[in-house]
Amino acid sequence: MMTYFFRAFSLVLVLVITIVGCTEEARKRMEPTPLAVGSLNQLSVIADEELWNGPIGDSIRYYFGSAFPILPQPEALFDLKHFTPDELIGEPVRKELKAYLVVADLSNDESSTSQMIRKDIGEEKTARAMREEDYSTNVGHDRWAKDQLLVYLFGSSEQNLVDQLIKKFTSIAKVVQNHYEEQIDASVYLGGVNHPIINKIQSQFGFYLKIPSTFDINIEDDSTLWLIYEGDVAVSNILIHKRPYMAQDQFTKANILALQNELGKKYVSSTLENSYMRVNDVDLPVFTQSIQLGDHYTVEARGIWEMVGDFMGGPFITYLILDEQRDEVIILNAFVLAPGERKRNFMLYLEQVLQSFDLKSGVN
Repeated sequence: MMTYFFRAFSLVLVLVITIVGCTEEARKRMEPTPLAVGSLNQLSVIADEELWNGPIGDSIRYYFGSAFPILPQPEALFDLKHFTPDELIGEPVRKELKAYLVVADLSNDESSTSQMIRKDIGEEKTARAMREEDYSTNVGHDRWAKDQLLVYLFGSSEQNLVDQLIKKFTSIAKVVQNHYEEQIDASVYLGGVNHPIINKIQSQFGFYLKIPSTFDINIEDDSTLWLIYEGDVAVSNILIHKRPYMAQDQFTKANILALQNELGKKYVSSTLENSYMRVNDVDLPVFTQSIQLGDHYTVEARGIWEMVGDFMGGPFITYLILDEQRDEVIILNAFVLAPGERKRNFMLYLEQVLQSFDLKSGVN
Protein backbone atom coordinates (compact mmCIF):
# COMPACT_ATOMS: atom_id res chain seq x y z
CA MET A 1 0.00 0.00 0.00
CA MET A 2 2.80 2.39 0.96
CA THR A 3 4.65 1.56 -2.32
CA TYR A 4 1.50 2.34 -4.30
CA PHE A 5 1.15 5.67 -2.44
CA PHE A 6 4.72 6.75 -3.22
CA ARG A 7 4.30 5.78 -6.87
CA ALA A 8 1.10 7.79 -7.13
CA PHE A 9 2.64 10.72 -5.30
CA SER A 10 5.68 10.66 -7.62
CA LEU A 11 3.44 10.59 -10.69
CA VAL A 12 1.43 13.57 -9.45
CA LEU A 13 4.62 15.46 -8.61
CA VAL A 14 6.02 14.87 -12.11
CA LEU A 15 2.74 16.05 -13.64
CA VAL A 16 2.73 19.19 -11.50
CA ILE A 17 6.33 20.04 -12.40
CA THR A 18 5.59 19.44 -16.08
CA ILE A 19 2.47 21.62 -16.01
CA VAL A 20 4.27 24.39 -14.10
CA GLY A 21 7.20 24.24 -16.54
CA CYS A 22 4.88 24.38 -19.54
CA THR A 23 2.93 27.20 -17.97
CA GLU A 24 6.15 29.16 -17.35
CA GLU A 25 7.28 28.64 -20.97
CA ALA A 26 3.85 29.68 -22.24
CA ARG A 27 3.93 32.75 -19.98
CA LYS A 28 7.32 33.79 -21.34
CA ARG A 29 6.12 33.33 -24.92
CA MET A 30 3.08 35.48 -24.23
CA GLU A 31 5.08 38.30 -22.64
CA PRO A 32 5.39 41.27 -24.98
CA THR A 33 8.84 41.68 -26.53
CA PRO A 34 10.37 44.93 -25.26
CA LEU A 35 11.41 47.68 -27.67
CA ALA A 36 15.17 48.20 -27.82
CA VAL A 37 16.40 51.42 -26.24
CA GLY A 38 19.64 53.35 -26.22
CA SER A 39 21.18 56.68 -27.09
CA LEU A 40 22.20 57.52 -30.64
CA ASN A 41 25.30 55.67 -31.93
CA GLN A 42 25.72 53.65 -28.74
CA LEU A 43 27.44 50.32 -29.38
CA SER A 44 27.49 47.63 -26.70
CA VAL A 45 30.45 45.27 -26.99
CA ILE A 46 29.96 41.75 -25.64
CA ALA A 47 33.31 40.10 -25.00
CA ASP A 48 35.20 38.20 -22.32
CA GLU A 49 36.93 40.39 -19.75
CA GLU A 50 40.35 39.06 -20.74
CA LEU A 51 39.76 39.86 -24.43
CA TRP A 52 38.39 43.34 -23.70
CA ASN A 53 41.36 44.24 -21.50
CA GLY A 54 43.90 42.90 -24.00
CA PRO A 55 45.18 43.90 -27.46
CA ILE A 56 41.89 43.02 -29.19
CA GLY A 57 39.97 45.29 -26.83
CA ASP A 58 42.49 48.05 -27.57
CA SER A 59 41.84 47.57 -31.30
CA ILE A 60 38.06 47.71 -30.80
CA ARG A 61 38.40 50.98 -28.90
CA TYR A 62 40.87 52.35 -31.47
CA TYR A 63 38.57 51.73 -34.44
CA PHE A 64 35.00 51.92 -33.12
CA GLY A 65 35.87 54.66 -30.64
CA SER A 66 37.78 56.70 -33.22
CA ALA A 67 36.95 60.36 -33.79
CA PHE A 68 33.84 61.37 -35.72
CA PRO A 69 34.91 63.46 -38.75
CA ILE A 70 35.45 66.45 -38.28
CA LEU A 71 34.51 68.29 -35.06
CA PRO A 72 36.12 71.14 -33.08
CA GLN A 73 36.62 68.85 -30.09
CA PRO A 74 37.09 65.09 -30.59
CA GLU A 75 33.93 62.99 -30.20
CA ALA A 76 33.79 59.23 -30.72
CA LEU A 77 32.19 57.67 -33.76
CA PHE A 78 30.39 55.26 -31.40
CA ASP A 79 29.81 55.47 -27.65
CA LEU A 80 31.14 52.10 -26.46
CA LYS A 81 29.87 50.04 -23.54
CA HIS A 82 31.33 46.67 -22.57
CA PHE A 83 29.55 43.68 -21.04
CA THR A 84 30.52 40.07 -20.53
CA PRO A 85 27.86 37.39 -21.21
CA ASP A 86 27.55 36.87 -17.44
CA GLU A 87 26.86 40.58 -16.94
CA LEU A 88 24.08 40.36 -19.52
CA ILE A 89 22.47 37.56 -17.54
CA GLY A 90 22.91 39.44 -14.27
CA GLU A 91 21.24 42.61 -15.58
CA PRO A 92 18.45 41.69 -18.03
CA VAL A 93 17.92 45.35 -18.97
CA ARG A 94 21.30 45.19 -20.71
CA LYS A 95 19.68 42.86 -23.22
CA GLU A 96 17.32 45.60 -24.35
CA LEU A 97 19.84 47.94 -25.99
CA LYS A 98 19.78 48.78 -29.70
CA ALA A 99 23.14 47.66 -31.09
CA TYR A 100 25.66 45.00 -30.05
CA LEU A 101 29.06 43.89 -31.29
CA VAL A 102 29.73 40.34 -30.08
CA VAL A 103 33.43 39.48 -30.32
CA ALA A 104 35.26 36.20 -29.66
CA ASP A 105 38.06 33.88 -30.70
CA LEU A 106 36.20 30.68 -31.63
CA SER A 107 39.25 28.52 -30.95
CA ASN A 108 38.89 29.30 -27.24
CA ASP A 109 36.41 26.64 -26.08
CA GLU A 110 36.38 27.99 -22.51
CA SER A 111 35.31 31.49 -23.58
CA SER A 112 31.71 32.22 -22.61
CA THR A 113 31.41 34.68 -25.53
CA SER A 114 32.77 32.06 -27.93
CA GLN A 115 30.18 29.61 -26.62
CA MET A 116 27.48 32.25 -27.08
CA ILE A 117 28.48 32.90 -30.72
CA ARG A 118 28.73 29.17 -31.50
CA LYS A 119 25.22 28.67 -30.18
CA ASP A 120 23.79 31.70 -32.00
CA ILE A 121 25.29 31.08 -35.45
CA GLY A 122 25.01 27.29 -35.35
CA GLU A 123 27.38 24.39 -35.99
CA GLU A 124 27.55 24.80 -39.77
CA LYS A 125 28.62 28.45 -39.67
CA THR A 126 31.00 27.77 -36.80
CA ALA A 127 32.70 25.02 -38.82
CA ARG A 128 32.92 27.38 -41.80
CA ALA A 129 34.49 30.09 -39.62
CA MET A 130 37.15 27.66 -38.43
CA ARG A 131 37.77 26.55 -42.01
CA GLU A 132 37.66 29.88 -43.92
CA GLU A 133 39.78 32.76 -42.62
CA ASP A 134 37.68 35.48 -44.26
CA TYR A 135 34.35 34.23 -42.91
CA SER A 136 34.26 36.26 -39.72
CA THR A 137 30.97 38.16 -39.40
CA ASN A 138 27.29 37.43 -39.02
CA VAL A 139 24.33 39.74 -38.40
CA GLY A 140 21.32 39.03 -36.21
CA HIS A 141 18.22 41.02 -35.35
CA ASP A 142 15.73 41.29 -32.48
CA ARG A 143 17.22 38.55 -30.30
CA TRP A 144 16.10 40.05 -26.99
CA ALA A 145 14.14 43.13 -28.09
CA LYS A 146 12.49 44.64 -31.15
CA ASP A 147 14.57 46.90 -33.43
CA GLN A 148 17.78 45.35 -32.13
CA LEU A 149 20.98 44.67 -34.06
CA LEU A 150 23.67 42.11 -33.22
CA VAL A 151 26.87 41.99 -35.26
CA TYR A 152 28.99 38.92 -34.54
CA LEU A 153 32.73 39.28 -35.17
CA PHE A 154 34.75 36.11 -34.74
CA GLY A 155 38.00 34.49 -35.77
CA SER A 156 39.53 31.04 -35.96
CA SER A 157 42.40 32.30 -33.80
CA GLU A 158 43.32 35.42 -31.87
CA GLN A 159 45.49 36.72 -34.73
CA ASN A 160 42.77 35.98 -37.27
CA LEU A 161 40.30 37.89 -35.10
CA VAL A 162 42.59 40.95 -35.03
CA ASP A 163 43.08 40.78 -38.81
CA GLN A 164 39.34 40.50 -39.45
CA LEU A 165 38.52 43.34 -37.06
CA ILE A 166 40.80 45.67 -39.03
CA LYS A 167 39.47 44.38 -42.36
CA LYS A 168 35.76 44.46 -41.49
CA PHE A 169 35.63 47.63 -39.37
CA THR A 170 34.32 49.89 -42.16
CA SER A 171 31.53 47.54 -43.21
CA ILE A 172 30.50 46.81 -39.60
CA ALA A 173 30.43 50.54 -38.78
CA LYS A 174 28.21 51.14 -41.82
CA VAL A 175 25.77 48.43 -40.71
CA VAL A 176 25.52 49.97 -37.22
CA GLN A 177 25.12 53.50 -38.60
CA ASN A 178 22.37 52.34 -40.96
CA HIS A 179 20.59 50.71 -38.04
CA TYR A 180 20.42 54.06 -36.25
CA GLU A 181 19.15 55.89 -39.34
CA GLU A 182 15.49 55.31 -38.43
CA GLN A 183 16.09 56.76 -34.96
CA ILE A 184 17.83 59.80 -36.47
CA ASP A 185 14.98 60.29 -38.93
CA ALA A 186 12.37 60.08 -36.17
CA SER A 187 14.23 62.71 -34.13
CA VAL A 188 14.72 65.09 -37.07
CA TYR A 189 11.12 64.93 -38.28
CA LEU A 190 9.41 64.55 -34.91
CA GLY A 191 7.26 67.62 -35.64
CA GLY A 192 6.74 66.83 -39.33
CA VAL A 193 8.04 68.72 -42.35
CA ASN A 194 7.93 72.33 -43.51
CA HIS A 195 5.90 72.13 -46.72
CA PRO A 196 6.13 75.84 -47.66
CA ILE A 197 9.95 75.76 -47.54
CA ILE A 198 10.07 72.40 -49.36
CA ASN A 199 7.87 73.84 -52.11
CA LYS A 200 10.00 76.97 -52.30
CA ILE A 201 13.17 74.93 -52.74
CA GLN A 202 11.52 72.89 -55.48
CA SER A 203 10.28 75.92 -57.40
CA GLN A 204 13.40 78.08 -56.95
CA PHE A 205 16.22 75.53 -57.09
CA GLY A 206 14.66 72.60 -58.91
CA PHE A 207 15.21 69.82 -56.37
CA TYR A 208 13.57 68.26 -53.34
CA LEU A 209 14.95 68.56 -49.82
CA LYS A 210 12.98 67.24 -46.85
CA ILE A 211 13.09 70.20 -44.47
CA PRO A 212 11.93 69.65 -40.85
CA SER A 213 9.11 71.82 -39.51
CA THR A 214 11.51 73.42 -37.02
CA PHE A 215 13.41 75.39 -39.69
CA ASP A 216 12.62 78.95 -40.79
CA ILE A 217 13.94 81.14 -43.59
CA ASN A 218 16.61 83.54 -42.34
CA ILE A 219 17.85 85.07 -45.62
CA GLU A 220 16.77 84.59 -49.22
CA ASP A 221 17.54 85.97 -52.65
CA ASP A 222 17.44 84.65 -56.23
CA SER A 223 20.38 82.27 -55.80
CA THR A 224 20.56 81.61 -52.07
CA LEU A 225 18.41 80.43 -49.18
CA TRP A 226 19.61 80.33 -45.56
CA LEU A 227 17.48 78.17 -43.27
CA ILE A 228 17.88 78.23 -39.52
CA TYR A 229 16.62 76.29 -36.50
CA GLU A 230 17.29 77.85 -33.10
CA GLY A 231 17.03 75.06 -30.55
CA ASP A 232 17.56 75.14 -26.80
CA VAL A 233 21.31 74.42 -26.91
CA ALA A 234 22.22 74.57 -30.61
CA VAL A 235 21.56 76.61 -33.73
CA SER A 236 21.38 74.44 -36.85
CA ASN A 237 21.78 76.00 -40.29
CA ILE A 238 21.38 74.98 -43.92
CA LEU A 239 22.65 77.29 -46.66
CA ILE A 240 21.43 76.50 -50.19
CA HIS A 241 23.01 78.15 -53.22
CA LYS A 242 23.21 77.58 -56.97
CA ARG A 243 25.37 79.02 -59.74
CA PRO A 244 26.28 78.12 -63.35
CA TYR A 245 28.58 75.19 -63.98
CA MET A 246 31.72 76.49 -65.68
CA ALA A 247 34.40 73.81 -65.38
CA GLN A 248 35.37 70.68 -63.47
CA ASP A 249 37.87 72.61 -61.36
CA GLN A 250 34.92 74.13 -59.48
CA PHE A 251 34.96 70.82 -57.58
CA THR A 252 38.56 71.06 -56.34
CA LYS A 253 39.13 71.54 -52.61
CA ALA A 254 40.62 75.00 -53.12
CA ASN A 255 37.61 76.23 -55.10
CA ILE A 256 35.12 74.68 -52.66
CA LEU A 257 36.79 76.51 -49.76
CA ALA A 258 36.89 79.76 -51.77
CA LEU A 259 33.18 79.39 -52.60
CA GLN A 260 32.26 78.65 -49.00
CA ASN A 261 34.24 81.67 -47.78
CA GLU A 262 32.57 83.83 -50.43
CA LEU A 263 29.09 82.76 -49.33
CA GLY A 264 30.00 83.05 -45.64
CA LYS A 265 31.24 86.60 -46.07
CA LYS A 266 28.21 87.65 -48.10
CA TYR A 267 25.41 86.01 -46.14
CA VAL A 268 26.42 84.72 -42.68
CA SER A 269 27.21 87.05 -39.80
CA SER A 270 26.55 87.38 -36.09
CA THR A 271 24.97 90.34 -34.31
CA LEU A 272 28.34 92.14 -34.31
CA GLU A 273 29.09 94.59 -37.11
CA ASN A 274 31.54 93.45 -39.81
CA SER A 275 31.46 89.85 -38.61
CA TYR A 276 31.33 87.03 -41.17
CA MET A 277 31.82 83.29 -41.42
CA ARG A 278 34.86 81.61 -42.95
CA VAL A 279 36.43 78.15 -43.05
CA ASN A 280 39.05 77.51 -40.38
CA ASP A 281 41.49 75.15 -42.08
CA VAL A 282 44.36 76.15 -39.80
CA ASP A 283 43.25 74.44 -36.58
CA LEU A 284 41.82 71.40 -38.41
CA PRO A 285 42.21 70.25 -42.02
CA VAL A 286 39.24 70.15 -44.38
CA PHE A 287 38.40 66.63 -45.52
CA THR A 288 36.96 66.14 -49.03
CA GLN A 289 35.80 63.10 -50.96
CA SER A 290 33.83 62.36 -54.13
CA ILE A 291 30.48 60.64 -53.58
CA GLN A 292 27.16 60.06 -55.34
CA LEU A 293 24.22 61.97 -53.86
CA GLY A 294 20.93 61.04 -55.46
CA ASP A 295 22.88 59.50 -58.39
CA HIS A 296 24.64 62.82 -59.05
CA TYR A 297 28.35 63.56 -58.90
CA THR A 298 29.06 65.28 -55.60
CA VAL A 299 32.07 66.39 -53.62
CA GLU A 300 31.62 66.28 -49.85
CA ALA A 301 33.67 68.62 -47.65
CA ARG A 302 33.90 68.46 -43.85
CA GLY A 303 35.65 70.91 -41.58
CA ILE A 304 35.16 73.64 -39.01
CA TRP A 305 34.09 77.25 -39.44
CA GLU A 306 34.73 80.38 -37.42
CA MET A 307 33.17 83.83 -37.19
CA VAL A 308 35.57 86.62 -38.03
CA GLY A 309 34.96 89.51 -35.62
CA ASP A 310 33.18 87.33 -33.06
CA PHE A 311 33.85 84.33 -30.84
CA MET A 312 31.85 81.68 -32.68
CA GLY A 313 32.64 78.47 -34.48
CA GLY A 314 31.62 74.88 -35.10
CA PRO A 315 31.56 72.01 -37.59
CA PHE A 316 30.20 72.04 -41.13
CA ILE A 317 29.45 69.63 -43.94
CA THR A 318 29.12 70.81 -47.54
CA TYR A 319 27.87 69.01 -50.64
CA LEU A 320 28.81 70.46 -54.03
CA ILE A 321 26.49 68.76 -56.53
CA LEU A 322 26.59 68.78 -60.32
CA ASP A 323 23.23 69.29 -62.03
CA GLU A 324 24.13 68.24 -65.57
CA GLN A 325 20.64 68.81 -66.95
CA ARG A 326 20.58 72.49 -65.98
CA ASP A 327 24.34 73.07 -66.21
CA GLU A 328 24.38 74.27 -62.62
CA VAL A 329 26.30 73.63 -59.45
CA ILE A 330 24.24 73.20 -56.28
CA ILE A 331 25.76 73.94 -52.87
CA LEU A 332 24.27 72.49 -49.70
CA ASN A 333 26.14 73.76 -46.64
CA ALA A 334 25.05 72.65 -43.16
CA PHE A 335 26.69 74.03 -40.04
CA VAL A 336 26.09 74.04 -36.29
CA LEU A 337 26.66 76.50 -33.47
CA ALA A 338 26.49 74.73 -30.11
CA PRO A 339 28.88 76.28 -27.56
CA GLY A 340 29.88 73.84 -24.83
CA GLU A 341 27.80 71.01 -26.27
CA ARG A 342 28.69 67.76 -28.01
CA LYS A 343 28.11 68.33 -31.71
CA ARG A 344 28.19 64.87 -33.30
CA ASN A 345 24.47 64.21 -33.09
CA PHE A 346 23.53 67.66 -34.36
CA MET A 347 25.69 67.00 -37.42
CA LEU A 348 24.09 63.57 -37.89
CA TYR A 349 20.67 65.25 -37.85
CA LEU A 350 21.75 67.79 -40.49
CA GLU A 351 23.29 65.05 -42.62
CA GLN A 352 19.95 63.26 -42.55
CA VAL A 353 18.30 66.33 -44.05
CA LEU A 354 20.96 66.76 -46.75
CA GLN A 355 20.77 63.07 -47.63
CA SER A 356 17.11 63.56 -48.61
CA PHE A 357 18.28 65.53 -51.67
CA ASP A 358 16.44 64.42 -54.83
CA LEU A 359 16.99 66.26 -58.09
CA LYS A 360 14.39 64.17 -59.91
CA SER A 361 11.64 65.58 -57.68
CA GLY A 362 12.38 69.19 -58.72
CA VAL A 363 9.71 71.03 -60.67
CA ASN A 364 11.49 73.70 -62.68
